[in-house]
This record gives sequence, structure tokens and C-alpha cells, in this order.
Amino acid sequence: MTVFKYIRLVLAPAFAVFMTLSFSPSTAFAEDPNIDIYAQLPRTQSVRVSPDGKHIAMLAPFAGDKAIFVYDLTNPDAKTVIVTPPEDSIVKAIDWASNKHVIMLARVRGSGEGKMKHYSTLFSRWVSTNIETQRSIILLDDLIKSKRYRVTYGGGYVHDLPDNEDEVLMSFTEYGGEVFQRHYRVDLDSGNERLERSMPVTTGNVVLSSNGEKVLAREDYDPRSGEYEVFFGEGIDEESVYKKRFDNSKNRTTYLSTVLNGKLLMQETEQNALTLFTIDPDTKSATPFTFEANVPDGYDYGPIFDNQTGKMIGVSYTDDRHRQVYTEEPYKSWHKKFSDALEGQNVNILSKTEDNKMVTVYAESDSNPGEYYLYEEGPGTISSLGGTYPELKASQVASTMRADFTARDGLNIPAYLTLPPGKTKADGPFPTVVMPHGGPTARDDATFDFWGQYLAAQGYAVFKPQFRGSTGFGYEHLQKGYGEFGRGMLYDTIDGVNHLVENNVINPDKICVTGASYGGYQALALPVMEPEMFKCALSVNGVSQIRDILKFEEARTGRESETIKFWQKIIGDRYDDKDLLLAQSPAENVDKIQAEIVLVHGTDDMTVPLQQSEVMAKALKKRGQSDDILLLPNDDHNLSLPISRKKLLEASDELFEKHLN
Repeated sequence: MTVFKYIRLVLAPAFAVFMTLSFSPSTAFAEDPNIDIYAQLPRTQSVRVSPDGKHIAMLAPFAGDKAIFVYDLTNPDAKTVIVTPPEDSIVKAIDWASNKHVIMLARVRGSGEGKMKHYSTLFSRWVSTNIETQRSIILLDDLIKSKRYRVTYGGGYVHDLPDNEDEVLMSFTEYGGEVFQRHYRVDLDSGNERLERSMPVTTGNVVLSSNGEKVLAREDYDPRSGEYEVFFGEGIDEESVYKKRFDNSKNRTTYLSTVLNGKLLMQETEQNALTLFTIDPDTKSATPFTFEANVPDGYDYGPIFDNQTGKMIGVSYTDDRHRQVYTEEPYKSWHKKFSDALEGQNVNILSKTEDNKMVTVYAESDSNPGEYYLYEEGPGTISSLGGTYPELKASQVASTMRADFTARDGLNIPAYLTLPPGKTKADGPFPTVVMPHGGPTARDDATFDFWGQYLAAQGYAVFKPQFRGSTGFGYEHLQKGYGEFGRGMLYDTIDGVNHLVENNVINPDKICVTGASYGGYQALALPVMEPEMFKCALSVNGVSQIRDILKFEEARTGRESETIKFWQKIIGDRYDDKDLLLAQSPAENVDKIQAEIVLVHGTDDMTVPLQQSEVMAKALKKRGQSDDILLLPNDDHNLSLPISRKKLLEASDELFEKHLN
């Protein structure tokens, strides 16, 4: 049953702010934090307003998973439309394809074939639901079923075709000796398609007109030769306006973003600043692209585009929180207005109507896990649509602070430290859980994290090092991680722990480690490297045998794929660096481990397959330790199901209570 929360509060006289009709389904919990609060999925996610402003769609927990909830803004008494994902699938993203069609990206469970036959597989499918008839259909389904090969990725969502309420434009990659990307017009009610255009073999990206009817530019890249070209216009025989050759053993770093005022906007990655430039299609000359925005140096930046016009409207980056900086109206004025009204909150704009009369907003802070709002220009109000963890009081949310340190080679390493609610460093030393992030080319920030927050609520300090190779802190910091998957990244985590011990923040006799994916690898590798430091380790979907995970990636993406090039840069070569990879694999070095090890793994994980934990369990058994694996049935790499999250938190409780209290 859907439970609605009614709160009305005027926060600012100049810009009226009302908390009204919190739409997200919620459940009443006890006042004190408990495991069910943290284990449940966020109560509200991915809030989107329909283009005409008549409906709101959002993700919320439903029947042990999550579903799309669609609310009628024109009739508060109308029945809520609940759109569930296809049977035996996990919903990953939602949006509006038209005023009456909401779409979701779902991962459907299946079995692998060929080289992937020993692994679980999740197939991506786009699902359209007509909110008037409440009928759902898998888009491109007939085309997918007509193929003799297994289709893993069921097409890309290219454009919503705003002038056409019944169709969207989708891309589909077809294999027939060569690989072709084709664009199809797809009917949102039947799922049937008709061919719109075929692109050259090497086309990777196109820029379309605002109505989606015309190709303005495209980029082609051949990873075999390293040849990169950008073409202006739809023709495939015209001369390119930009050409560059990359080392084909590495990833390319130049990308087409959009077309602005008849010029191509390009972005260079692997820089310590947002590097944009334009190409004049007539002269083929490159000119640096500048804009007026107050953004600091040293972070990873990306341009923000209006998804209805394609116009660049600002930039985004993450310091300790995800920031949006707008350069164009009305976004610039909106963002300031929302930030002033929601004082002390970090505000991000999510979606808007075609007439700019309604905007959905997300806000969060140190004491607010996150809340969604709807702005309506007419009455000048911003109304709460629901929070992510509304059961938690501000006093129950642990604050996360920076805890940077210097690594043994002099490199500055950013880090985050979450202490129990109401505690400061002066209350230390604390029993501590070290929580390295996944990736490894990823990062943490200071926003609410259900796992870390739960551990802090139990009285533990949670330490998150942003070791070399982490993204978001500039290209140089990322580059320092190349080849350091099983060396420098681990040393950084150890150096951060020692720094906190020396400053009496954490108790050296009460330290455990946990993490997921690459963080799960560190949870297994750190007790190998520093047996005395870590009393226990809990690895979630973690890598234990590096050569095997590289073999899996080859089977999944191909020996010459961009994915393999990436991992060769980060880890090494499966063939040439065999001895090194064995030395860095925890499953090959269990004899050095003194910590108690707990393994947790999703049965449908296709990023790090279950076999990685099985190999580790077998190695532990040979050494006389427990070979149990806490399985998360039907879950993927991302702890997508609430039952999985609860099992994880319960396992954390049991393990850390034993070693840290």
C-alpha cells in the first residue's frame, strides 16, 4: 500500500517553499536507527516530470525490488500507476519517452552462450509503458528475437522525437561479418521498428537535431588502426572536418560533444581541467571554447546539455559533492533560486517540462541523505516529492569529512572519514572499518552512503581512501594508478590507515576492511600485504584471481576490445605479466592471511563473476578456513535488491562485532 506524507511548511517569504504531498512509498520505522532503514532501497529515486507537466514518475521500493510510480499532477485523487519491471529482471533507469509513455532500462536474467556459457548474464532491454493503457512492451523485441546470436544489449536510446508521440529513435548494433550501427524508429506501443538509417561500420556517436530528424555530425573511430574522424552532416562520403590518429594499444581521448552555432564542440579527456574546443567545418580550424563559470581546477569536468535542445548549458564536477554550474538561462537563475530557497543544501536540476513551467530538483547535505522537489513557476512554490531515507533524523546522519594524507612516495591522497553520529576526532580512537571503493577508476564523496552510514551508526569509524588511480581528482592522480592495481593503490590505503593511527583517530588493534568489486579485491589483498593490521575482512563481489578476471573480460568483450586495453593499462597483460598477476592475486597467497575472511557475492554478477569468490573459498578451505560464501540470489554487481543489502549488513554486524567490539 502506498503511504502519503502531508507536510506544509513555508520556508522563505520571498520565494515560497511548500512541503506538500510527499509521493514516495514509505514505511514507518522506530525512532532509533535499525537495520531495516539502511537495508531498504532509497524511498525515492530518479524523479522525472513529463514533458507536458501532467505527471511525475519516480522509482521507489516495491515487492522486494523497485518499480516506477506515476502520479497524476492534475488530479490528486487519481489512482497511482505502478509499473513493475519484466519478470526476473532488475530496473536500472527511467525516463519519459512521450507525455504518455514512461520507459525503463531493465536487466533481464539469462544464461550465457559460447565463451560466456559458464557465467550468468543480464541482458539489457528497454521497456515502454503506456500510462493510459498500462500496457508494457519490450522495444525492438521482434528484431532482437530474429537474430541467430544472443543479443546482450537491446539497443541504445538515441532520441525521444518530441514531434512524434508514438515513436522514439533507437540504435542497434548488428553483426554480419562486419559490425553496423543502425538507427530505427520504434513504436512505443508495439515495440516494432522500421529502419531510419545505417551508419558506417566505425561510427560510434552521432549528434542529432533538436527534433531528432537530422544528423548534424558523427564521429567514427577504428580501434584497430587508431584512426579517429569527425564528419559534419549526414553524408558518409564527404570529407572529414577533423582527423586524429591514436595509439591503437590505448584508449582514445577526443570525443564529439555536440554542434553549437554551426560548429562542432569537442572534448579532450585525460586533462586536469575541462578542455573543450570547437571545429569550424569550413576552415577545419580548432579554437578553444571558453565560457563564464566559476569552477575550481583539479577535478574531472563534463559539459551539461539541455536534453530537449541539445544546447550546452553548463558544466558538472565533483569536489566532495556532485556540483552543477550553469552558464545559460533559465538554468542559471533556477539553480540560484533553488539554492537560496533550500539554504545549506547542494542542489541539482534533474528534469523540466517543455514550457519550462515545472522543474524537478534533488537536494542533499551533511544532515540530509537526499530529497526530491518539484518547482512550479506559476505559484512560485517548490514542493517535496519525497526523501531517500525520510525515517532518519538529521541527528542520526553521520557527517563525512575530508581526511587527506601523504603517501610514502609523497603523493597527496584525498580521503573521507565518517565518524559515528555526534562524534568528533577528539572522541577517538575508534574501532574502524576501512572501505576502499570499487572501480578502481571511480571515487567516493561526502554524500550519504547506506553501507558506510550503517557502520557509523553502529559506532565504527569508516575510512575511505581515494588511492592513486581514483577518478575525480584530476588526470595526474588517475595516471599515477596505471599499473598499480595490486601495488601502489594498496600501499595508499595502508598509508592512510597508519596516518589515522598516528593521529589517534583509530584504534590500531581494532581495524577491519570491507569493500565491493575492486574494493572487495582490496579487502582480500590488504590482509595478505599487512597481516597484522587487519583483524577481519568482508569482500563483496571481489576479485581474487586476476588472470581469471582478465580471461572473463576477454570472453565477454574480445581480445582487442577497448575494455582489455583499459585493463592492460591498469593491471597488466594476462599473458606477458603472468607471474606479477599471480603474486597480486589473494587466492594465490592465502597462506599469508591471518584475518577472518567473509565472502559475499551476487549470483548474477556479470562484472565480477561468482567464480572469483568460489576460487577464493577453495583456497581458504585448503588452508583450513571457512569456505562459505554468502550468496545474494538473483542480484547483480550493484547490491540492487533490498534483501541483499540486509544480508550484507547482517554479515557485517556479525563479523565486526566479533573483532571490533
